[in-house]
Amino acid sequence: MKTDNRSLGNSFEDEFSRLLFDRGFWVKKLAQTQQGQPADVLAVKKHKAYLIDCKVCSGDGFPLDRIEPNQTTAMELWHDCGNGDGWFALLYGDGEITMISFTTLKTHRDDPERKSKTLSFEEIVRDGISLERWLEKK
Repeated sequence: MKTDNRSLGNSFEDEFSRLLFDRGFWVKKLAQTQQGQPADVLAVKKHKAYLIDCKVCSGDGFPLDRIEPNQTTAMELWHDCGNGDGWFALLYGDGEITMISFTTLKTHRDDPERKSKTLSFEEIVRDGISLERWLEKK
């Protein structure tokens, strides 16, 4: 099962990287290491860099504990260095991709009032932005 999930994730990373490249981004897919990596894709367009992690969602939404500690550290440092927000590309449903900022995910994850530790698909759509709209703004 883990191999299938990894294969699905790698396939999405490849597809996502190609989508960005086809839209004029310089794209570097970050190498997977034993310790993991803080993101999957580094993309640059018009002198602006984007740090992006790709996640495939299934079931009820996006479990917020899938944001790994090294991702939190890296995306906070990315922001603190003046690069703007890190992003998560969430693939779900019938191939829909929604971009959601790390700051938004962190706000949900760290909310002490939050009862569910999973971001629902409704919350993803409400608080994120479709890939197409995200690309139009870049």
